Amino acid sequence: MYCRSCGTKLDIREGNCPVCGADQRVRRVSFFLTAVVLLAAAILAAVFVLGTRLEKAQTLTAPAAYTAEEPSKGEIDSANVVYVTHAGTKYHKAGCSYLNDSKERISLQEAQSLGYEPCAFCFGD
Repeated sequence: MYCRSCGTKLDIREGNCPVCGADQRVRRVSFFLTAVVLLAAAILAAVFVLGTRLEKAQTLTAPAAYTAEEPSKGEIDSANVVYVTHAGTKYHKAGCSYLNDSKERISLQEAQSLGYEPCAFCFGD
């Protein structure tokens, strides 16, 4: 065996070269270090994939039925304005406590033609 640094002939059992002092042992990467590097790579990949999916989820638009433009004030007489929710089956007046943030302003005639029924709280006797 020869020194990696200076080329001096060495005894196979020597750890350091007697001439230049260079270490002759072969360094091997430990299992622990390999596992840590692979785990870090997996975590980074997961963060990247989840981040990409989150961006896509945030850019999705609402279904076409819910993206209808709100009618202007001139188009609908204020006495005939009602509000519907995306998941509900009733139409409501503006101050109804059953309305949530997903309310949509439409005319009373349109709500009735779409099959919405009056809210018992708003339109009750």
